[in-house]
Amino acid sequence: MSQLYVNNIKSRVGGAVSFTQGIISAGATFSGNVSVGGTLTYEDVTNIDSVGIVTARTGIKVLAGDIVVGTALTINQTGINAVGVVTASSVSASSVSATSFTGSGSQLTGLEQRSWLFG
Repeated sequence: MSQLYVNNIKSRVGGAVSFTQGIISAGATFSGNVSVGGTLTYEDVTNIDSVGIVTARTGIKVLAGDIVVGTALTINQTGINAVGVVTASSVSASSVSATSFTGSGSQLTGLEQRSWLFG
């Protein structure tokens, strides 16, 4: 097997060096930005640490652990736990519990009127 030891590789015509047949390596370190001209698939990477904004084409799937937003919101397999004021235009749930509710309740539906309550 041939070995090539160099400090720098430069193009004869200037600009970036082109490897048209690809590069096969057991590892690499890049000190600058890395650009991918094709598709980077899940199989291409095993561990990526990312801090920032998530954009998703169809949804976000969390397969383990909780989604925690600050100290006020936790979402996990057992439900959603929100601390503080929650404002929603629509809520669909089998049950809702809170230390207090505000508003007239005039838009609530599906409630039975109890005669003993109103005399």
